[in-house]
Amino acid sequence: MTLARLTLGAALACALAASARAQEQPLLFRPPTLVRSIGFAARYEGGRVVATWKTYKRADFKAYKLVRSSTMHDPVYPENGELFSTDNRAATRYVDAKLDAGLWYYRLCVITKGNNRWVSPVIEIVVNKDTGPETVPTAKDFQ
Repeated sequence: MTLARLTLGAALACALAASARAQEQPLLFRPPTLVRSIGFAARYEGGRVVATWKTYKRADFKAYKLVRSSTMHDPVYPENGELFSTDNRAATRYVDAKLDAGLWYYRLCVITKGNNRWVSPVIEIVVNKDTGPETVPTAKDFQ
């Protein structure tokens, strides 16, 4: 009887551990597919980046994920995280006001219920923090 309880207890512990490991596994996404018709656009204006895109109308819509990177020229979700995420299909605009000077790569990923990743082309944005107008050099600035 004691051996049966130990065996049952060990089996239960193994099942719980396997279940916990399964819950820790990240969602498996299909390889990203470039879709130019997403209509993704991003532009730098007034010290911020304004990103816009078209509404995804299929019933398999799950989320929009906007990604940004300063080091990856081909960023994609989830490998490069997310700057903005929404499950509201009508949300087609995001304003990024928290950025430093430099070269930034932006891309929109449309995630489907089947874990497809429809991705826009990448847009490069150069951010130059304007410190104000420089004074024009005078004769004493040259030798």
